[in-house]
Amino acid sequence: MLKSLAKHVSGIALTWVIVLAGTLFLLRWYSQPSAQREVPALAGMTQMEAAGALQDLGLEAVWQDSIYAPSGTPGAVVEQHPPAGSSVKVGRKVLLTTYRITPPSERVAIEEGQDAKLAERILATRGFRVDVKEEPNKLLAGKVIRVEHQGKSVGDDARYPKGTRLRLVVGVAGAKDVRVPWLVGLSLKDASGILSRRNLALGHVGYAEDVTNALDTSLAVVVSQDASPADQLYVREGTAIDLYLGKH
Repeated sequence: MLKSLAKHVSGIALTWVIVLAGTLFLLRWYSQPSAQREVPALAGMTQMEAAGALQDLGLEAVWQDSIYAPSGTPGAVVEQHPPAGSSVKVGRKVLLTTYRITPPSERVAIEEGQDAKLAERILATRGFRVDVKEEPNKLLAGKVIRVEHQGKSVGDDARYPKGTRLRLVVGVAGAKDVRVPWLVGLSLKDASGILSRRNLALGHVGYAEDVTNALDTSLAVVVSQDASPADQLYVREGTAIDLYLGKH
């Protein structure tokens, strides 16, 4: 019985020696210089190029974030962790930040009557490219008349990707006298067009009591104007002309 017990104890001891030896071997293999890798410089690479370069070294690419910059190449690596030149173990994850492929959208949030200089700075801060166009308007001299995108007026709730070109239309006091046009009988659209071509501004638009729905509004015509050529032949550029519309 003692012989059997001694044999059993010897077997257990041998097993522990094998396990310990194996553990020491694995630790030595894992910590040896051949298991270390130098992290390459990945900035400027595409996601596919960066992933391939890391895979060749036994490292793993993990995308953690994306940022936007007008000068950045969409999809290219801009930051990495660990940094280039770091010594890491095989199998280590390398965290990458890339430039966004699609720029984020921003709200225009500029209203008529805002200070023009402030509005221009706000739009530029939001990442828009801003052109300024002056339009004679005594009432809104130095103020925002409207914001345009591709020639069309946009509301303050409109959203566009950063980098979009917007036009800020700013009022200026006119230096010339222009002849007052006769607008009675014209639609609001036609009257607005004539005022714009004469460098005059559209002022307040009122409607008669019988204009009660959208169809009435679309069919209404100018029935009176506050500055009339019958009373006043010339006004200064940028003067706002108030219109009153009613049914035919």
